Amino acid sequence: MIPQSATIEPVRVLSEDLILVDWGPMTLTISAWYRNRPRPVMAAQAAKTALECLKTLANFHGFMKRPSRDIPLDRPRPAVVEHAFCSARNVSGDLTSLAAVAGAVADQVADAALELGADKVIVNNGGDTAIRLNGRAAAVVGVKRSSDDVMIGRLCFTVDSNVGGVASSGWSGRSHSPGVADLVTVWAENAGLADAAATHIAGETRTQGPAIKQRRARDVDPMSDLGDMLITTAVGRLTANQRHDALTRGTVAAERLWDQGLIKGAIIRVQQDSAVLDPAGAYFPEPK
Repeated sequence: MIPQSATIEPVRVLSEDLILVDWGPMTLTISAWYRNRPRPVMAAQAAKTALECLKTLANFHGFMKRPSRDIPLDRPRPAVVEHAFCSARNVSGDLTSLAAVAGAVADQVADAALELGADKVIVNNGGDTAIRLNGRAAAVVGVKRSSDDVMIGRLCFTVDSNVGGVASSGWSGRSHSPGVADLVTVWAENAGLADAAATHIAGETRTQGPAIKQRRARDVDPMSDLGDMLITTAVGRLTANQRHDALTRGTVAAERLWDQGLIKGAIIRVQQDSAVLDPAGAYFPEPK
């Protein structure tokens, strides 16, 4: 057993079932279990992979900001870079690898913990979550409303779900978006794909009207990979037609990715309206 006060800089043991990696731009948590018992040593060892990913990504900063369609396919790249790139490109060539990088890192760390012997792993990288399940293990992921952090539902997965990642995006989240969705949550075979897909679907939830304020991405953040793209900075009260328009566009994008086998499901919320793509029945909304 590792005492809660133990510190392995920059890795901290918050509890037996929660290891924190807090270093530079990364704030990531790792939980690992074997036969329903937390395995903090496995999780702490997997944390080394997170730090290695961070070091690798620092050497590919320029690469990560290029649209994936502009990058040759046949070049050798480190695993985490390649995973982020392929996830973005598979979803949309317009996406940069940064659209999938948080999920890609979570996947690398989760795989490391699984290889150490865990049969259930959950890695949360700033809200983008990698899940690994073996045997009879199951996982429950909460879905929260972005405006006030209120739980709106839960996603329940088993090994048979074949889901390895859940990610969320929206105009008011950490990532910039040209859409008006308050929340887009996607689940997929891995977190890299879920991350890229959530970003893409959120960006497709577009509509027009005076209630929507936008600015060039580079004016909001000079380091943004979106350049001159107009991103949403504020959304006032939308009309029913505007909400319907945005939801329809987002749903079309989600269904296309589902048809291609890239995602397992999605939830799209535009203010009080929502759309759910959940063929396998993984989503359980909170009772009203």
